[in-house]
Amino acid sequence: MSTEIRVRYAPSPTGHLHIGNARTALFNYLYAKHNNGKFIIRIEDTDVKRNIAGGEESQLKYLKWLGIEWDESIDVGGDYGPYRQTERLDLYRRYTQELLDKGLAYRCYCTEEELEQEREEQSARGETPRYSGKHRDLTPEQIEAFEAEGRVASIRFRVPADRTYTFNDMVKGTISFNSKESGDFVIVKKDGIPTYNYAVAVDDHLMKISHVLRGEDHISNTPRQLMIYEALGWEPPQFGHMTLIVNENHKKLSKRDESVIQFIEQYDQLGYLPEAMFNFISLLGWSPEGEEEIFSQEQLISIFDTKRLSKSPAVFDTHKLAHLNNHYIKNADPARVAEMAIPHLQKAGRLPAELSSEQKEWAYTLVHLYQEQMN
Repeated sequence: MSTEIRVRYAPSPTGHLHIGNARTALFNYLYAKHNNGKFIIRIEDTDVKRNIAGGEESQLKYLKWLGIEWDESIDVGGDYGPYRQTERLDLYRRYTQELLDKGLAYRCYCTEEELEQEREEQSARGETPRYSGKHRDLTPEQIEAFEAEGRVASIRFRVPADRTYTFNDMVKGTISFNSKESGDFVIVKKDGIPTYNYAVAVDDHLMKISHVLRGEDHISNTPRQLMIYEALGWEPPQFGHMTLIVNENHKKLSKRDESVIQFIEQYDQLGYLPEAMFNFISLLGWSPEGEEEIFSQEQLISIFDTKRLSKSPAVFDTHKLAHLNNHYIKNADPARVAEMAIPHLQKAGRLPAELSSEQKEWAYTLVHLYQEQMN
């Protein structure tokens, strides 16, 4: 593990910047800056079929809109690139071959139909479905026969038998798991593309990531990543898993939840100020000492401490967001607020598409009169 603080945010270009992902990026950014470390953005784009046009650009655009800057990524370079996973396939192949050579991974020729049948039989017996290991020890003759059939192999990691793994989570404390809970898992799919857990483990090591701060929905990924680290003789980073964000009814946010606006670009379009969003998101699952809730980015960098991360779900309080946005609007430069408001007034039919100098002056005066009431 690196002695320098190096953290990363690793979005997939399968969608736009979600409030939960924005929080992950923001907390990693604050942690890096508080510790004079480096904040890296890595694009995890191997799920090519799900990538959307403009997804990558949109993610970066709205991180910058929030005021988050990075030290290394696809646009600024760095010493540990490439910073896009589809450009790192040769690196994954190198370590895959090492695992195969050491007998720590093996080729599996099972078809999807065979795997599905195995899962159904296990479920019928009341067992948790997991790969049985039926191709763990194929003979050369069996491999030759499968390949003669035209079967294409995936590559599975050989999970150690009955091993307990323990790590000290930065948020949740000591977490342990036993390898018996996991079957041999795929690290390279039949198309040659590495799976999420494998690529992440290799990338985090090669990029010298010291701390991995992410949502608690990733806890289940940590065991597999630790196994890969151990197999390759690498020291793992320190992990921290933040609680999830819930709505005001304490239900986990879902894309169908209409009680919360969930994408950062929507807040921009609705006239929220980026500094208000930065302040608000920083309080989703983290709290400073005292009762104060309004902080500049510089203040947050100065006081951010992972020991203050909450162990309870973070409630998305829309009233608090409105209050914070009102504060920042009241204290913003009137000309800036007017320039933001004019497109909304035009859309509402209050102003024409083309403004004369007199109309623009009127708009500035009107917005200034109502500035303190805006939220």
